[in-house]
Amino acid sequence: MYEIVVEVGDDPIAEAVFRALEKEVKFPRGGIEVVKRGASLVIIGRASDVTSLRSLANTIFRALYVIRGVEAI
Repeated sequence: MYEIVVEVGDDPIAEAVFRALEKEVKFPRGGIEVVKRGASLVIIGRASDVTSLRSLANTIFRALYVIRGVEAI
């Protein structure tokens, strides 16, 4: 199993987005999990192969990019 861990910090918008994505980004070869560690939000992507992990990483980083863009407005 391959894993990517991204710590976001305390961001309520990111938490809402990733909690929604957590339910949508589940498939037989992997998915994401959202956990709180203290005040920080941690997104964990787990996949059975590197190609699926790359896909999860792209999903996570694309969502973060959009969230940051919306917060900047």
